[in-house]
Amino acid sequence: MQLQHIISMKRVIVMKELTQANQTYKGIIFTAVSAVIFGFTPVLARISYDGGANGITMTFLRCFLSLPVLFLILKIKGIPLRVEKAWRMPVSVCGVFGAFATTVTLYMSYSYIPVGMATTLHFVYPVLVTVGCVLIFKEGITVKKVLALLCGAAGTLLFLENFSAGSGSGAGIFLALLSGLFYSVHMIVMDKSGIKNMYYFKLSFYLCLFGAVLSGIYGGVTGQLTLHLTGQAWFFAFLVSLCTSVGAISLFQLGIRYTGAVAAAILSTLEPITSVILGVLVLGELFTTRKIAGCVCILFSVVLIAAAGKKR
Repeated sequence: MQLQHIISMKRVIVMKELTQANQTYKGIIFTAVSAVIFGFTPVLARISYDGGANGITMTFLRCFLSLPVLFLILKIKGIPLRVEKAWRMPVSVCGVFGAFATTVTLYMSYSYIPVGMATTLHFVYPVLVTVGCVLIFKEGITVKKVLALLCGAAGTLLFLENFSAGSGSGAGIFLALLSGLFYSVHMIVMDKSGIKNMYYFKLSFYLCLFGAVLSGIYGGVTGQLTLHLTGQAWFFAFLVSLCTSVGAISLFQLGIRYTGAVAAAILSTLEPITSVILGVLVLGELFTTRKIAGCVCILFSVVLIAAAGKKR
């Protein structure tokens, strides 16, 4: 009887470990798909810019156009819109920092420094998320995750080509880094407050609601919000809205739920790879040795995260 009990306990432990590993792999897939979507939507947004849109307009439309779709999904699923009292403040913080402040500061940086440079500086957030989780929340971090973080950071920096002291201004660099700081706050709050466990479309709805209201006010006050777009621009703006606000944001939340903020932040460095590949295929950009090395570093960081998840 004692032997059977030991065997039964070992079986339970093995099944628990397998379940945790499966959840980690699910989180990796969700985060990777989210990163790919975030990586290709700027190409669609650029087409909208040719039709009269700008950064603030795209931020507003990306949030606003998805609201009816998300509302309809919640109604069909029978999900109540009411947010639990304990989650109202974290949802508000994520709405302000994630849906609004991150995007606005990143788009503002484009006025001072090249887009590629701004995007690369924005990816300071995996480092900030890791440091925040370790120092503030005393979260343990494995050697594999440290190596993955270093590989992901190195890979992202390799995409930063033709950089010189005169290629950017202090204001642009500050804004791009600030966007990374805002996004790291968004990720840590989502992970540690527990709102990562909210129904994903419900959280996306409120993030988009905050983003639409705040970007609408900001764009109206500054005069940067314009709705005089071509039909093609409206179509691609709606497509960007569906892909990001309905698809990528929800998948990223699930990624944080199953892997944690640190792993999800590192995995999100797949986004620049998507942008590089599309730049080569769609925009005719060169696929340089530095970019190849960057892709290899980032892919290796993903392998390390998967290996770390397997050992959990």
